[in-house]
Amino acid sequence: MAENKHQIFLDTLDNKPTDRILSGFWHHYLSNEQQQVLGYRDSAVIDKVVKLQQNFYDRYHPDFTKIMSDGFFLHPSVIDNEFETPEDLKKIQHIEHDDPWITRQVDAIKAIVDHYDGEIGSFYNFFSPWYQLRLRFEIIEHDPEKIYRLFKENPQAIANAFDVLADDLIVLSTKLIKDSGIDGIYLCVQQPQDSVISTKQWQHYVQPSEVKLLRAVQNVHDYNMIHICGFEGKRNRLGDYKDYPVKAFHWASYVENVSLKEGKKLFSDRAVMGGFENTENGVFYKGTREDVQTETKRLLKENGRKGILLSADCSIPFDTDDSRAVWISEAAND
Repeated sequence: MAENKHQIFLDTLDNKPTDRILSGFWHHYLSNEQQQVLGYRDSAVIDKVVKLQQNFYDRYHPDFTKIMSDGFFLHPSVIDNEFETPEDLKKIQHIEHDDPWITRQVDAIKAIVDHYDGEIGSFYNFFSPWYQLRLRFEIIEHDPEKIYRLFKENPQAIANAFDVLADDLIVLSTKLIKDSGIDGIYLCVQQPQDSVISTKQWQHYVQPSEVKLLRAVQNVHDYNMIHICGFEGKRNRLGDYKDYPVKAFHWASYVENVSLKEGKKLFSDRAVMGGFENTENGVFYKGTREDVQTETKRLLKENGRKGILLSADCSIPFDTDDSRAVWISEAAND
């Protein structure tokens, strides 16, 4: 069966009926946020993450993977400049195609995917332009409100910076798909969590960079997914994403209170992923084997089996017992 998992993965994304339901769960491998951002400049950190993700595959043989971008969170131009005024956002500039942030990232992901030996499919996670700039202020400056202050002062300056980042993310994702062996990207998006930015402003100043990026990547290979991130209870208007040019959708079903079945209807019957809560309160983290398998069967009974990948709402806690994913595969396919 393992030899067929990769094709089943692609068939599921194509929303075709399959004989097997696949499941995949993931967590970060670096707990230090500074390493999440700057790790790509240290070969030892890169090697550590690659080895940990390879070991994860060897120990648990997941049905598919969403490969984490630990060490490569932020574009170098976002890391290396100071942004105190909207005018400063002009410092966000294109990097060379052979910049280490690109080449080391592609090499690291290739080492991970090569380790799968073609047996399973994989996405690669990276953050949208909005998410990258927001994380810069949160992680490096510990000032989560700065992005909203800058936006309020000059939203067009923000949009211009996002357009530059989208261009470089197109370069990165194209190289990843062509050279590393991933099946597609998993673009992490999230709507602004402050009312200072209206829906109309988000659509005008933020959304275009995301759509531009996804449309370009779909033209390279059309097995891409967006993750509408609900980490730590963040809410999104899911319907605002229904026309995004992607193959599949993933959102926080517990946070948004939108089931997989409801999501498939909202997203024009395209493939979806999710089902399980990702927190320490969820059955995947704390339930018994019987609890987890009962929930697996309930999810499939209520949501159907076509075009569904089972996973959690988002990254699971670091100390989760990764072997629990095996319980889900067993229950889904017994």
